Amino acid sequence: QTGKAGKTAEKVDKMNIRKFVKPAAILAASACLMAGTPAMRMEAQAAFPEYLKSVTYFGDAWPINFWGTEDDNMEVNFTRIKADGFNSIILVVPWREFQPGDMGNMYNEAAFSKLDKIMKCADDHGLMVTLRIGYCWDYAGDASLPDRYSGIVQDGSNDRKMWLDYCKTIYSRVSDYGNFQGGFITWEDFWDYTTNMDRELTRSLSLRMASWSGYQDYLKAHYSLEEISALYGKTFSDYSEIWIPERKRPEAKLFFEFYDSFLTKLLSESQEVFPGLSMEVRSDGDPIYQADGSYAYYSHYATYPCADAEYSSLMYSVSLGQQNVSDHISAETALAAMQKNMNNLIGKSGKKYFMEQLLYMDSTEAFSYNTQIEEAQVGDFVKNLAPILKDTTCGYGLWVYRNYVNDCVYNGQFALGTTGWETTGTVQNTEHDGSKAISLEKGSVITQKIQGRLAKRDQIHVKFWAAPKNGTAKVTFQIGDQKKTVQVREAGNYEFSIPWQVNYDLSITTDRGVTLDNIKMYTHEQYGRIYDTDGNEQDLAASFRELNKALD
Repeated sequence: QTGKAGKTAEKVDKMNIRKFVKPAAILAASACLMAGTPAMRMEAQAAFPEYLKSVTYFGDAWPINFWGTEDDNMEVNFTRIKADGFNSIILVVPWREFQPGDMGNMYNEAAFSKLDKIMKCADDHGLMVTLRIGYCWDYAGDASLPDRYSGIVQDGSNDRKMWLDYCKTIYSRVSDYGNFQGGFITWEDFWDYTTNMDRELTRSLSLRMASWSGYQDYLKAHYSLEEISALYGKTFSDYSEIWIPERKRPEAKLFFEFYDSFLTKLLSESQEVFPGLSMEVRSDGDPIYQADGSYAYYSHYATYPCADAEYSSLMYSVSLGQQNVSDHISAETALAAMQKNMNNLIGKSGKKYFMEQLLYMDSTEAFSYNTQIEEAQVGDFVKNLAPILKDTTCGYGLWVYRNYVNDCVYNGQFALGTTGWETTGTVQNTEHDGSKAISLEKGSVITQKIQGRLAKRDQIHVKFWAAPKNGTAKVTFQIGDQKKTVQVREAGNYEFSIPWQVNYDLSITTDRGVTLDNIKMYTHEQYGRIYDTDGNEQDLAASFRELNKALD
């Protein structure tokens, strides 16, 4: 019950009972609870809800730049989440945001301070907290995330040591909070190394990478050279001759097996320093192609038990197992498919799942071809989920509780002063209505290099808050090669759009004193039909309240 490391009695004594029973308390029949004393069971029941109903929380921002925001409306947001019948939140905790440098002892105290604030505020509102750690997208720090995540694959590497220190530090910081539920990693954060199967690598480089990553050692431990030669279609006399396979080759199966073993080992090592840590597993299969062009799907079921975790984690989409040809299905069809899929997944894991992302719909343009529920029936699907969720999961979570935009501006609320901005002239930190902001005097300029953060769309949209100091201020935004001047006559919100362009680095200046805040620049809005970006209720909010009530 206390993790693979076999915690000593001394260490267990130091752990609050809430830490001791983390994910197990979600499951009504958990052995570690039932084996405890009556007092322990009463404490556990008081500390944890029987079923987690969660929303992924990133305030008025989105996960990539959330930790650099003030989150002025946290109290209001948590009050609404609780009123909608949710009892927990999921926090995305980016690795680089919290450990920005390439030295393991370098941490971002501002991010930890905000984490403490959220934990306390959530506790005040009766909300549990689950952490998704290892998120690999953020705007903070200069460390190369692709290099870090690539380096993790190698046993004993500095990157692996940094990762484990990050996991340990996060756990030690939050584990004494009574509302800390546990955490999970996701397969997708560590998947980048498999893209080497798609690259045109030289044979010598591919051999070095196969050796460095441990792929050759894995094959030596599990396969004979004859078996490997048959799949590669090449006779090998030594394991050192084996390279990373191409994705559309029969031998790709071997690399997927190796990668599954790496993920399982990484999770086990992480559980040593973050007890109870789970992992979101890859439910999609990967095609394994044969020489004749036919293929069968490889399943990553070997990872589904999630080592010593007491539950497995999952992102579930209604598109799972469907045709995914921009088609639509009924709520009844989607529910029947979900029951079948979840039964199959439990058969592979032997455990219930924390469905940390329930994708009942998906407005991501890159996945527009995915099967969707008929728009008018999404509410019926949501309201009838309770029996399936109770049967197969210990909790569920939403990714888009409130619509958000892909804001590419770092520290646009100036919660971190002018960090992330270059300034010229008189630029000072200030406040308005209790919110942090900056003031610019005539001719002053703030700039931020943000090119490369936005996916191409027809237009680039800008929103901001501004207040003139004396009369009307002309605030000029230069986005790449285009300029747009906005007349700021009074304090309030302003917005405009420009056609898409490849260069969209941002520069802002003014012809007289002005205060600026809440600067956003984006190309896409993600929809969930629960609350819009301004917090106004939408059509599915009532459906989720009904679902949450049924899950009580």
